[in-house]
Amino acid sequence: MRTPDTTNLSRLLDPEHAAEPYSFYAELRTKSPVQWDEWMQTWAVFGHPEILDLSKDGRLSAARISDFYESLPEQARGDVALLTRTLSDMMLFNDPPHHTRLRRLIRPSLSPRLARELRFHVQELADELLDKVLPSGRMDIIHDFSEPLSRGVIAKLAGVSDDAAHLLESWQGLLHEFFTQSDAQNARIQALRESFDRTATARRNSTADDFFSRMISPQLRAADYTEDEVFANLLLLIDAGQATTTHLIGNAALALLNNDEQTQRLRRDPELITPATHELMRYDSSVQFTTRKALADIDLGEHLIRAGQSVTLILGSGNRDPRRYTDPDILDVSRPAADHLSFGHGIHYCLGASLALTEIDVALRALLRRTTNWKCEVAQPEWLESINFRFLASLPITFEAIA
Repeated sequence: MRTPDTTNLSRLLDPEHAAEPYSFYAELRTKSPVQWDEWMQTWAVFGHPEILDLSKDGRLSAARISDFYESLPEQARGDVALLTRTLSDMMLFNDPPHHTRLRRLIRPSLSPRLARELRFHVQELADELLDKVLPSGRMDIIHDFSEPLSRGVIAKLAGVSDDAAHLLESWQGLLHEFFTQSDAQNARIQALRESFDRTATARRNSTADDFFSRMISPQLRAADYTEDEVFANLLLLIDAGQATTTHLIGNAALALLNNDEQTQRLRRDPELITPATHELMRYDSSVQFTTRKALADIDLGEHLIRAGQSVTLILGSGNRDPRRYTDPDILDVSRPAADHLSFGHGIHYCLGASLALTEIDVALRALLRRTTNWKCEVAQPEWLESINFRFLASLPITFEAIA
């Protein structure tokens, strides 16, 4: 084993890399697809084939919440105690067999068939939102369109009552809040739990009529899930389904703003939009990293990952790996890119992938059908500060309405 190459992922916070991390990834990939990051104390994996293989490796554990919590100073733990309990019951942060059991709660209903059933609702929401902004000829794609669209879909899917719908506004990613040791979302989580508990008895009796309760009713009858587990995975639906989809749509719109030739191809041939959603996700995903912990030594040829060490799969880098994609930094809406890494891979592949793709597809079709001549109102859109999430703070544009 040779001495590992080292990197410093904190450089992703530099303004130049925050706006465009992919050239930095390319520089690192050229040096080595696997490197040790001193700042994060993790093995950073940049290559598509390496990420694909490790995503299926049972020697890597997704159960990393309690380890981080235990590493905090005693005085810092109180702020994230609620988040720790909640995240620890989410399927995303568990291994089999507990992961398998939790996934079984949601998986039977969160299917391509559900996405097809919800498509009309997504279309209605998209058109209602565009109706509001068409007369002015300007909108913020994030705040006027993609965020309320994703929020409306998730509110229906998660069965959030009208009196609690405001709790989904300006949703912040819970994992980001946890790792930054923030207690800013505690009040929101507690209020959502109170709303959730009001329908607990009806949900158990299969008499609740909200969408989420109907989704999981057969599974609740078949297995003994705790209320904490059910609530945590309701929050996972909200957390994964709202913020990430909001910004997948935003990032796709920005990519089309910056690639007018590809935008015109979609206008000329709308049938390209459905396959293009995969290419747009590959090109600029809203989630860039996922992290695991090694349960045993893993020999990667030149490198040895030791049991107990952290492994961070840089999905955004793998999506631009030239060993997998020809001219990976070029947006090509006709590219077959369905093997992108943005939904993860292996047992943790995103259960909501079909719904997210439906939302992106409907959103782009509505934007391209009803508006044209997009122009960004700022020279450089602002990104929220994060090395893991590619979230635009806003994307203000002017446009012409199509009659």
